[in-house]
Amino acid sequence: MGAMESDSITSFVTLILSLSVATERLVEIIKGLLPYAWLSEKQTEPARERQRKTRLQLMAVVAGMATAWLSSSYVSTDVLEANHSFHVIVLGLLASGGSGFWNSVSTYTLDLKNSQQKLMPSKET
Repeated sequence: MGAMESDSITSFVTLILSLSVATERLVEIIKGLLPYAWLSEKQTEPARERQRKTRLQLMAVVAGMATAWLSSSYVSTDVLEANHSFHVIVLGLLASGGSGFWNSVSTYTLDLKNSQQKLMPSKET
């Protein structure tokens, strides 16, 4: 894997991280503006808590897509083609992934870095 491919992956991960942070902030703003306790407060009944989590996940997906769409004209074409509807949807879904997604990404990038270090010839001094 060349340096250019590694740079592209790093740029893409940075883009998704930025979109994810913006999406999280947008969801928090929306939750703060809506006066519904069933949305922001954890529910004691398991069924109601599942419904609350589902609503929050759907809100995160919509917020992620809105954030990706709003920022699509600023995305470098080196990372991906901007203003393409499919890319906005995919970026929105990735941005709404939450901590589980970021744990997977960090594991992947650490594994990638370690494999690149193993492939590079060691310099003897």
